[in-house]
Amino acid sequence: MDTAIAIPLPLAYVGSVNTWLLRGDPVTLIDTGPRDDAALAALEAGLRRHGLRVEDIELVLATHHHLDHVGLAATIQRRSGATVAVLDRTADYGARYGAEIEEDRRFAQALMRHHGVVDELIEDTDELWHYIRATTEDFKADVRLADGDRIRAAGRTLRAVARPGHSTTDTLFVDEHAAIAFAGDHLLATISSNTEISAPDRARDGRARSRLRYLENLERTADMPLIRLLTGHGAPVTEHRRLVEARLRDHHRRCERILAILDAGPRTAFEIAAGLWPARTVTRQALLVVWEVVGHLELLLAAGAVAERVGDAGSVFEATRTPPRPRRGGRARRPDCAVRR
Repeated sequence: MDTAIAIPLPLAYVGSVNTWLLRGDPVTLIDTGPRDDAALAALEAGLRRHGLRVEDIELVLATHHHLDHVGLAATIQRRSGATVAVLDRTADYGARYGAEIEEDRRFAQALMRHHGVVDELIEDTDELWHYIRATTEDFKADVRLADGDRIRAAGRTLRAVARPGHSTTDTLFVDEHAAIAFAGDHLLATISSNTEISAPDRARDGRARSRLRYLENLERTADMPLIRLLTGHGAPVTEHRRLVEARLRDHHRRCERILAILDAGPRTAFEIAAGLWPARTVTRQALLVVWEVVGHLELLLAAGAVAERVGDAGSVFEATRTPPRPRRGGRARRPDCAVRR
């Protein structure tokens, strides 16, 4: 069985995204890169270095629905006739990608407004949505995978494991024999994955509680007997349990900083963001900072450390004096670890 081969593709705003080539029967590509000329040329060159063409790809898997992981799925499908196999949620999103993006755009604008972002900055995010639309297209999945399903890829058996949080469709493809997982953006070696708040999974109050779900799923991944995670960006992850512990500590520290800001009085999520990051970051990445702050507020709300007041203008948050809940075990856990003061 050949080793998985990383083929990094250029990606605007981020730098690069990893696609993973598995040589064997069937020839498999895990994640595709965005739909643009530079990424396609880099993919073709990467395949050529290993004696292959796009037309030789027989199976495409995707770890989640984001543009850099499925953007070229339809292009590869047309050129090679490859089977596209993805988690059922990813298949649903891909079948109406353009419509889903428009839904996400409208919801994101409403979310930002609800949490105190001014209209001018909300309008500035239109560039992001234009880029997403330009670098993706609808695709039809040939195989819909459920959580736990297995699929043969280049002589291996991979198990699809749903791990929503970073996105609603996050999937690990786990080679249990080799103790490795193709992890997409679920856990990255050098940066903490964001957790988007999106329309398809939102609760009645407009929040999907994706950060709570993400940390729960990180802990599940930490308990898996893996030696390496092959990721969507950057280097592979080794010692994943230790890295998960570090990510949980990072969340604890961020929650502590938010509580310190709220000690000065009630704040909107966007006002809290202004106390966490430089003004340039807050104004240029308004959607991302709202996702980050609201995600951490989810942890604090669940722990009873903050209260939320919802009015006509949106939500305002304030600190409470509720004592932290007892810990549930030896590992640093969410969310009680985020409220020790």
